[in-house]
Amino acid sequence: VVDYTAEEQAVYDDYNSTEKVTARKLEQVREIRNQKLSETDYLAMSDNVISDEMKAFRKSMRDIPQDYSEADYDDLLARDEQGNLTHTVWSKP
Repeated sequence: VVDYTAEEQAVYDDYNSTEKVTARKLEQVREIRNQKLSETDYLAMSDNVISDEMKAFRKSMRDIPQDYSEADYDDLLARDEQGNLTHTVWSKP
């Protein structure tokens, strides 16, 4: 085991700063949200009838950034043993 140089330690500390960790978590949340919206985009086409439950789901996906704070990001990103997201917001109707 070798200690970091001062420059390496500064890079490590910067990468692991609270602001950067939070920004990376928010980016992950947004990527998941965008994927979930993309999976249901076909339902929003004009020739489809979309259920009220699906409308509510899509609205909740679009509202994630303002409805959840930094304190919620770990819960939103939590996964079970199989790698499935566990937060109820991700459950499609």
